[in-house]
Amino acid sequence: MRIEHALLASSPKSPSIMSMAPETKPQSKLTTDKDGVQQERRVVRASQCHAGGQGGYTDVMVALGITQSREAQGLSLLYAKFNKDKSEREKAIERLAQHAIKQAPKLVGKAAGRQMARCMVLLSKLAVDDFCRTADIERARCRCGGSGKVYDIAGTKAGGKAVEKTCSRCHGTGLKPTTTAPAYKVVKGLIPGLSQPTWSRNWQRFYQMLVSKCYQDAEAAERVLSRVTSN
Repeated sequence: MRIEHALLASSPKSPSIMSMAPETKPQSKLTTDKDGVQQERRVVRASQCHAGGQGGYTDVMVALGITQSREAQGLSLLYAKFNKDKSEREKAIERLAQHAIKQAPKLVGKAAGRQMARCMVLLSKLAVDDFCRTADIERARCRCGGSGKVYDIAGTKAGGKAVEKTCSRCHGTGLKPTTTAPAYKVVKGLIPGLSQPTWSRNWQRFYQMLVSKCYQDAEAAERVLSRVTSN
């Protein structure tokens, strides 16, 4: 099951999924071994039988409940991205900020000083917002219009008909390439003495790691959902 379809089926918004599918709490011991996967599937199949068939609302909610119990951060990120859920976005930012405080390099912590917590929250907000960009948001679109495709002029001339190719600017994502400049500007507002070289040397890679972690957590949630709902 595609995560976008599951999230759409669970609308409106996402109050506590676990409260909507409480049976997933005691019945599924989520593990990464083969037996654990089989157990997850049994929970979903049981909900399908109870709902009178496959593809119903109940089994989608059970699958999402299992995913939430295993990969809460990833699921919050996906809700924030695809459903534009503000509550889940705030949860994702809070969790990422807690992770950032624990994982920040010593030189970052030393430079931040008393502004450490605020810096981590702001960097986490920017990282989550970077992850949540989609081509349906006008300001996030690449010059290709968000399609990820552009006309291949040479190919069109050679073949006599319109030929498309992957946009070299966005590499097919449909999104504008991003830089770390906004993050530097935000942090410098809290730490006026932070120079560009110091940012590039000590902070930039850390911020990029936070962005990467958003993608990793979301992918982990997608894998759990796929495993739970696969036949």
